[in-house]
Amino acid sequence: MPPSRRWFPLQATGYRNVALQTKSLSAVGMVLALLAATTACVSTAGGPSASLANKAAGPDAPAAAIRPGVRHYELIRQGEFLMVAQVLELDLTRSDLALITTPPNPAGGMEFIAKRTTRFLDETGAIAAINASYFLPFAGGSPGGEDYYPREGQPASASGAVIANGAVVSPVETDLDIRVNAIVCFERLAIAIADGQACPAGFSSGVAAGPRLLAEGERRSFAAFDNRYASTPQPRTAIGVSADGRRGWMVVVDGRQKGYSDGATLQALTDLFVELGASNAINLDGGGSATLVVEGASGEPRILNRPVHTDTPGRERPVANHIALVPITGDR
Repeated sequence: MPPSRRWFPLQATGYRNVALQTKSLSAVGMVLALLAATTACVSTAGGPSASLANKAAGPDAPAAAIRPGVRHYELIRQGEFLMVAQVLELDLTRSDLALITTPPNPAGGMEFIAKRTTRFLDETGAIAAINASYFLPFAGGSPGGEDYYPREGQPASASGAVIANGAVVSPVETDLDIRVNAIVCFERLAIAIADGQACPAGFSSGVAAGPRLLAEGERRSFAAFDNRYASTPQPRTAIGVSADGRRGWMVVVDGRQKGYSDGATLQALTDLFVELGASNAINLDGGGSATLVVEGASGEPRILNRPVHTDTPGRERPVANHIALVPITGDR
Protein backbone atom coordinates (compact mmCIF):
# COMPACT_ATOMS: atom_id res chain seq x y z
CA MET A 1 0.00 0.00 0.00
CA PRO A 2 1.38 3.44 -0.85
CA PRO A 3 1.65 5.99 1.97
CA SER A 4 -1.37 8.20 2.59
CA ARG A 5 -1.74 11.32 0.48
CA ARG A 6 -2.43 14.84 1.69
CA TRP A 7 -2.55 18.13 -0.18
CA PHE A 8 -0.96 21.39 0.90
CA PRO A 9 0.46 24.45 -0.89
CA LEU A 10 4.25 24.40 -0.65
CA GLN A 11 5.60 26.33 -3.60
CA ALA A 12 4.18 27.57 -6.88
CA THR A 13 6.98 27.13 -9.40
CA GLY A 14 5.07 27.65 -12.62
CA TYR A 15 5.92 24.07 -13.60
CA ARG A 16 3.84 22.07 -11.14
CA ASN A 17 0.28 22.51 -9.97
CA VAL A 18 -0.01 25.16 -7.24
CA ALA A 19 -1.49 22.54 -4.91
CA LEU A 20 1.44 20.24 -4.31
CA GLN A 21 1.14 16.81 -2.79
CA THR A 22 3.07 14.97 -0.14
CA LYS A 23 2.46 11.41 0.90
CA SER A 24 2.22 11.94 4.65
CA LEU A 25 0.57 14.67 6.70
CA SER A 26 3.56 14.99 9.02
CA ALA A 27 5.63 16.19 6.05
CA VAL A 28 4.11 19.69 6.33
CA GLY A 29 5.65 20.45 9.72
CA MET A 30 8.79 18.51 8.86
CA VAL A 31 9.49 20.57 5.73
CA LEU A 32 8.94 23.90 7.48
CA ALA A 33 11.07 22.94 10.45
CA LEU A 34 13.93 21.51 8.43
CA LEU A 35 14.06 24.44 6.05
CA ALA A 36 14.31 26.82 8.98
CA ALA A 37 16.71 24.87 11.17
CA THR A 38 19.17 22.91 9.06
CA THR A 39 22.23 23.84 7.03
CA ALA A 40 24.23 21.95 4.46
CA CYS A 41 27.51 22.32 2.61
CA VAL A 42 27.60 23.33 -1.02
CA SER A 43 29.15 20.41 -2.90
CA THR A 44 30.81 20.86 -6.26
CA ALA A 45 33.37 18.06 -5.92
CA GLY A 46 33.85 16.14 -9.09
CA GLY A 47 32.18 18.77 -11.22
CA PRO A 48 33.43 20.58 -14.31
CA SER A 49 36.18 23.12 -14.04
CA ALA A 50 35.43 26.81 -13.65
CA SER A 51 36.69 27.38 -17.18
CA LEU A 52 33.35 26.08 -18.46
CA ALA A 53 31.82 29.41 -17.56
CA ASN A 54 33.68 30.98 -20.46
CA LYS A 55 32.73 28.37 -23.07
CA ALA A 56 31.73 29.76 -26.44
CA ALA A 57 30.02 28.04 -29.34
CA GLY A 58 32.53 25.98 -31.27
CA PRO A 59 33.29 22.49 -32.58
CA ASP A 60 31.74 19.55 -30.79
CA ALA A 61 34.12 17.70 -28.50
CA PRO A 62 35.34 14.33 -29.84
CA ALA A 63 33.67 11.24 -28.40
CA ALA A 64 35.37 9.53 -25.47
CA ALA A 65 34.81 5.91 -24.52
CA ILE A 66 33.62 5.56 -20.91
CA ARG A 67 33.80 1.79 -21.34
CA PRO A 68 32.91 -0.62 -24.17
CA GLY A 69 29.42 0.23 -25.37
CA VAL A 70 29.31 3.66 -23.69
CA ARG A 71 30.52 6.85 -25.39
CA HIS A 72 30.45 10.42 -24.08
CA TYR A 73 30.49 13.53 -26.19
CA GLU A 74 29.57 17.18 -25.87
CA LEU A 75 27.39 19.02 -28.37
CA ILE A 76 27.31 22.80 -28.61
CA ARG A 77 24.54 24.50 -30.58
CA GLN A 78 24.23 28.25 -31.13
CA GLY A 79 20.84 29.32 -32.44
CA GLU A 80 18.55 31.78 -30.75
CA PHE A 81 20.09 30.45 -27.52
CA LEU A 82 23.44 28.88 -26.65
CA MET A 83 23.01 25.22 -25.72
CA VAL A 84 25.70 22.91 -24.30
CA ALA A 85 24.63 19.26 -24.07
CA GLN A 86 26.41 16.28 -22.55
CA VAL A 87 25.50 13.02 -24.30
CA LEU A 88 26.04 9.41 -23.31
CA GLU A 89 25.47 7.11 -26.28
CA LEU A 90 24.70 3.51 -25.33
CA ASP A 91 25.10 0.34 -27.37
CA LEU A 92 21.87 -1.39 -26.33
CA THR A 93 22.91 -4.73 -27.86
CA ARG A 94 25.43 -5.46 -25.10
CA SER A 95 24.71 -8.23 -22.60
CA ASP A 96 26.99 -6.95 -19.83
CA LEU A 97 25.09 -3.72 -19.04
CA ALA A 98 21.66 -2.87 -17.65
CA LEU A 99 19.57 0.20 -16.86
CA ILE A 100 18.01 0.37 -13.40
CA THR A 101 15.90 2.76 -11.33
CA THR A 102 16.37 3.76 -7.70
CA PRO A 103 14.93 1.16 -5.31
CA PRO A 104 12.35 2.35 -2.77
CA ASN A 105 13.30 3.58 0.68
CA PRO A 106 10.20 4.25 2.83
CA ALA A 107 12.21 4.93 6.00
CA GLY A 108 11.10 8.57 6.07
CA GLY A 109 7.43 7.84 5.41
CA MET A 110 7.62 8.56 1.68
CA GLU A 111 8.83 6.60 -1.33
CA PHE A 112 12.51 7.60 -1.41
CA ILE A 113 15.27 9.25 0.58
CA ALA A 114 16.75 12.13 -1.45
CA LYS A 115 20.32 11.74 -2.66
CA ARG A 116 22.64 13.58 -4.97
CA THR A 117 23.21 11.65 -8.20
CA THR A 118 26.93 11.42 -7.39
CA ARG A 119 26.15 9.65 -4.14
CA PHE A 120 23.71 7.25 -5.81
CA LEU A 121 26.34 6.31 -8.40
CA ASP A 122 28.97 5.83 -5.71
CA GLU A 123 26.72 3.63 -3.57
CA THR A 124 25.51 1.42 -6.42
CA GLY A 125 28.78 1.03 -8.32
CA ALA A 126 27.05 2.34 -11.44
CA ILE A 127 28.87 3.35 -14.60
CA ALA A 128 26.62 6.37 -15.19
CA ALA A 129 23.53 7.94 -13.65
CA ILE A 130 21.06 10.77 -14.25
CA ASN A 131 18.26 12.30 -12.22
CA ALA A 132 14.82 10.91 -13.01
CA SER A 133 11.30 11.79 -11.75
CA TYR A 134 9.66 15.05 -10.82
CA PHE A 135 9.21 14.85 -7.05
CA LEU A 136 7.45 16.30 -4.02
CA PRO A 137 7.69 17.98 -1.54
CA PHE A 138 9.87 20.48 -3.35
CA ALA A 139 11.19 23.95 -2.57
CA GLY A 140 13.81 25.32 -4.95
CA GLY A 141 15.42 27.64 -2.39
CA SER A 142 16.85 31.12 -2.71
CA PRO A 143 19.96 31.80 -4.83
CA GLY A 144 22.92 30.13 -3.14
CA GLY A 145 20.80 29.48 -0.08
CA GLU A 146 20.06 26.57 2.22
CA ASP A 147 16.27 27.04 2.25
CA TYR A 148 15.53 24.23 -0.20
CA TYR A 149 13.82 20.86 0.11
CA PRO A 150 14.61 18.00 0.05
CA ARG A 151 18.06 18.00 1.54
CA GLU A 152 20.32 14.99 1.33
CA GLY A 153 18.76 12.25 3.47
CA GLN A 154 15.27 13.75 3.63
CA PRO A 155 12.18 11.91 2.33
CA ALA A 156 10.52 12.64 -1.00
CA SER A 157 8.10 10.94 -3.38
CA ALA A 158 7.96 10.76 -7.16
CA SER A 159 5.21 12.48 -9.14
CA GLY A 160 3.81 9.67 -11.27
CA ALA A 161 4.48 5.98 -11.62
CA VAL A 162 7.83 4.43 -10.74
CA ILE A 163 8.62 0.71 -11.03
CA ALA A 164 11.85 -0.77 -9.71
CA ASN A 165 12.78 -4.37 -10.53
CA GLY A 166 9.15 -5.39 -10.89
CA ALA A 167 7.87 -3.62 -7.75
CA VAL A 168 5.55 -0.60 -7.93
CA VAL A 169 7.29 2.12 -5.93
CA SER A 170 5.02 5.02 -6.89
CA PRO A 171 1.51 4.52 -8.32
CA VAL A 172 -0.03 6.01 -11.45
CA GLU A 173 -0.86 9.66 -10.68
CA THR A 174 -2.52 11.66 -13.43
CA ASP A 175 -3.45 14.82 -11.51
CA LEU A 176 -0.15 15.92 -9.93
CA ASP A 177 1.88 17.31 -12.82
CA ILE A 178 0.65 17.93 -16.36
CA ARG A 179 4.14 17.30 -17.72
CA VAL A 180 3.95 13.62 -16.75
CA ASN A 181 2.35 12.18 -19.90
CA ALA A 182 4.65 9.23 -20.73
CA ILE A 183 6.91 6.60 -19.23
CA VAL A 184 10.39 5.27 -20.02
CA CYS A 185 10.83 1.58 -19.24
CA PHE A 186 13.80 -0.78 -18.97
CA GLU A 187 14.49 -4.49 -19.10
CA ARG A 188 18.20 -5.12 -18.84
CA LEU A 189 19.43 -2.76 -21.59
CA ALA A 190 16.22 -2.58 -23.63
CA ILE A 191 14.43 0.80 -23.58
CA ALA A 192 10.74 1.42 -24.32
CA ILE A 193 9.00 4.80 -24.23
CA ALA A 194 5.20 4.77 -24.10
CA ASP A 195 2.34 7.19 -23.56
CA GLY A 196 0.67 7.06 -20.15
CA GLN A 197 2.21 5.57 -17.01
CA ALA A 198 2.21 1.81 -17.69
CA CYS A 199 5.21 -0.12 -19.02
CA PRO A 200 4.75 -2.57 -21.90
CA ALA A 201 4.76 -6.27 -21.06
CA GLY A 202 8.23 -7.62 -20.40
CA PHE A 203 9.67 -4.45 -18.81
CA SER A 204 10.36 -4.60 -15.08
CA SER A 205 11.49 -1.03 -14.32
CA GLY A 206 10.22 2.38 -15.39
CA VAL A 207 9.86 6.08 -14.60
CA ALA A 208 6.89 8.23 -15.62
CA ALA A 209 7.87 11.75 -16.69
CA GLY A 210 7.47 13.99 -19.71
CA PRO A 211 6.57 15.66 -21.83
CA ARG A 212 7.19 13.02 -24.48
CA LEU A 213 9.33 14.54 -27.24
CA LEU A 214 9.22 11.93 -30.02
CA ALA A 215 6.81 9.06 -30.69
CA GLU A 216 7.87 6.65 -33.44
CA GLY A 217 9.69 9.48 -35.19
CA GLU A 218 6.85 11.98 -34.88
CA ARG A 219 7.39 15.21 -32.99
CA ARG A 220 4.95 15.86 -30.17
CA SER A 221 3.16 19.17 -29.61
CA PHE A 222 3.90 21.23 -26.49
CA ALA A 223 0.89 23.53 -26.85
CA ALA A 224 -0.57 22.31 -23.54
CA PHE A 225 2.38 23.69 -21.56
CA ASP A 226 2.93 27.29 -20.54
CA ASN A 227 5.45 29.37 -22.44
CA ARG A 228 7.89 29.61 -19.53
CA TYR A 229 8.29 25.86 -19.40
CA ALA A 230 8.15 24.84 -23.07
CA SER A 231 9.48 27.79 -25.03
CA THR A 232 12.17 29.30 -22.83
CA PRO A 233 15.59 27.65 -22.52
CA GLN A 234 16.01 25.57 -19.37
CA PRO A 235 18.39 22.89 -18.08
CA ARG A 236 17.00 19.53 -19.28
CA THR A 237 17.50 15.82 -18.71
CA ALA A 238 16.13 13.35 -21.27
CA ILE A 239 16.42 9.83 -22.71
CA GLY A 240 15.98 8.64 -26.29
CA VAL A 241 16.14 5.38 -28.24
CA SER A 242 16.57 4.54 -31.91
CA ALA A 243 13.82 2.91 -34.00
CA ASP A 244 15.63 -0.43 -34.07
CA GLY A 245 16.31 -0.35 -30.33
CA ARG A 246 20.06 -0.76 -30.82
CA ARG A 247 21.15 2.72 -29.66
CA GLY A 248 20.10 4.84 -26.69
CA TRP A 249 21.03 8.29 -25.41
CA MET A 250 21.13 9.86 -21.96
CA VAL A 251 21.27 13.62 -22.44
CA VAL A 252 21.68 16.53 -20.03
CA VAL A 253 21.59 20.13 -21.28
CA ASP A 254 23.01 22.80 -19.00
CA GLY A 255 21.15 26.09 -18.65
CA ARG A 256 20.54 29.34 -16.75
CA GLN A 257 24.25 30.18 -17.12
CA LYS A 258 24.76 33.15 -19.41
CA GLY A 259 27.89 32.94 -21.51
CA TYR A 260 28.16 29.18 -20.99
CA SER A 261 24.76 27.63 -21.75
CA ASP A 262 21.29 29.16 -21.78
CA GLY A 263 19.55 25.79 -21.92
CA ALA A 264 17.13 24.17 -24.34
CA THR A 265 13.50 24.74 -25.21
CA LEU A 266 11.48 21.55 -25.59
CA GLN A 267 11.59 22.05 -29.34
CA ALA A 268 15.39 22.43 -29.33
CA LEU A 269 15.67 19.31 -27.17
CA THR A 270 13.52 17.42 -29.67
CA ASP A 271 15.71 18.70 -32.52
CA LEU A 272 18.76 17.37 -30.69
CA PHE A 273 17.30 13.86 -30.41
CA VAL A 274 16.34 13.89 -34.08
CA GLU A 275 19.93 14.85 -34.89
CA LEU A 276 21.22 11.98 -32.73
CA GLY A 277 18.99 9.49 -34.54
CA ALA A 278 16.30 8.82 -31.94
CA SER A 279 12.82 7.67 -32.88
CA ASN A 280 11.39 7.93 -29.35
CA ALA A 281 12.43 10.36 -26.63
CA ILE A 282 11.13 11.62 -23.29
CA ASN A 283 11.95 14.64 -21.15
CA LEU A 284 12.66 14.01 -17.44
CA ASP A 285 12.96 16.36 -14.48
CA GLY A 286 15.29 19.23 -15.34
CA GLY A 287 16.10 22.66 -13.98
CA GLY A 288 18.37 22.52 -10.96
CA SER A 289 17.94 18.74 -10.86
CA ALA A 290 19.61 18.11 -14.24
CA THR A 291 22.73 16.04 -13.57
CA LEU A 292 24.79 13.48 -15.50
CA VAL A 293 27.43 11.55 -13.57
CA VAL A 294 29.88 8.84 -14.65
CA GLU A 295 32.39 6.69 -12.84
CA GLY A 296 35.78 8.39 -13.02
CA ALA A 297 39.11 6.77 -13.84
CA SER A 298 39.77 5.99 -10.17
CA GLY A 299 36.21 4.95 -9.42
CA GLU A 300 35.11 8.31 -8.05
CA PRO A 301 31.89 9.97 -9.30
CA ARG A 302 32.54 12.59 -11.99
CA ILE A 303 29.89 15.11 -12.99
CA LEU A 304 29.93 15.66 -16.75
CA ASN A 305 27.61 18.66 -16.85
CA ARG A 306 27.37 21.81 -14.75
CA PRO A 307 24.31 21.60 -12.46
CA VAL A 308 22.71 24.81 -11.27
CA HIS A 309 20.91 23.98 -8.02
CA THR A 310 19.80 27.17 -6.16
CA ASP A 311 21.01 29.13 -9.20
CA THR A 312 24.57 28.21 -8.24
CA PRO A 313 26.68 26.81 -11.11
CA GLY A 314 28.33 23.55 -10.09
CA ARG A 315 26.02 22.90 -7.15
CA GLU A 316 24.29 19.51 -7.22
CA ARG A 317 20.72 18.96 -6.03
CA PRO A 318 19.56 15.97 -3.97
CA VAL A 319 16.72 14.29 -5.91
CA ALA A 320 14.20 11.58 -5.13
CA ASN A 321 15.28 8.98 -7.67
CA HIS A 322 17.62 8.20 -10.52
CA ILE A 323 18.23 6.10 -13.62
CA ALA A 324 21.57 4.31 -13.69
CA LEU A 325 23.64 2.25 -16.07
CA VAL A 326 25.21 -0.68 -14.22
CA PRO A 327 27.51 -3.60 -15.12
CA ILE A 328 25.97 -7.07 -14.87
CA THR A 329 27.26 -10.62 -14.84
CA GLY A 330 24.96 -13.60 -15.16
CA ASP A 331 21.26 -13.24 -14.31
CA ARG A 332 19.88 -10.24 -12.42
